[in-house]
Amino acid sequence: MKKRQWLAQISLMILLTLFGSETFAKTAKHPVMTDKKVGVASYFNDKFHGQRTASGERYDKNALTAAHANLPFGTMIKVVNLKNHHSVNLRVNSRPHAKNKRMLDVSKQAAKQLGFLRSGLAKVEIIVLQLGNA
Repeated sequence: MKKRQWLAQISLMILLTLFGSETFAKTAKHPVMTDKKVGVASYFNDKFHGQRTASGERYDKNALTAAHANLPFGTMIKVVNLKNHHSVNLRVNSRPHAKNKRMLDVSKQAAKQLGFLRSGLAKVEIIVLQLGNA
């Protein structure tokens, strides 16, 4: 009888460890985060410079930041322009406008480094490097 109780307790502790871990919890909340995603990106116009982002910080057109609909704030992503293969690492600090159908909005500096400042739009691939805390 004691052997069964001991085995049940050990099994329960293992399950709680697996399902209670921070990594598992973040993956369960955001199951698509480990995938590479392809979509269209645009960039924030100069008129937003200095205004508050959804995370509360001020938008800086010269910073390497992005707005994504559901990635947690603070998430680090690698964005690759599929046309010219330029890439940049960005930090998610905002949300796009509700009517915006694009996958990502990036800062002006990010658009410049990705090579789509003139066109305004680019087909990009997003790879999550590290999930944020929010």
